[in-house]
Amino acid sequence: MNILRFLSGLYYAGMVLVLSGIIMHLSDISGAQWVFATGLIPVLGIRVYNFIISAPHRKRLNGILMTSAVFLAAAVFAIYHERSYWIIFVAVSAVLDGYVSFRKFT
Repeated sequence: MNILRFLSGLYYAGMVLVLSGIIMHLSDISGAQWVFATGLIPVLGIRVYNFIISAPHRKRLNGILMTSAVFLAAAVFAIYHERSYWIIFVAVSAVLDGYVSFRKFT
């Protein structure tokens, strides 16, 4: 199997778990922070990997994506400590991801 295909599948599975963890937490289902954190591990790892191997002209965009993943990690921390401001970290992460998504890639 191609390593890039494997990493893409792992990344998408992680994002599905992150979204599931958010929905579970909003529904007050126990264990939501663990689902969220489990999904965040491959997402954060792949974003760090992409930042390290990226071409110089892509470093800034991959740095923004890495920062977005760090905000998701802060959201997991806030959920674990039962803080109500966890959603702010998720919102900032979504804004950063949206910004990168609509950037013109050269």
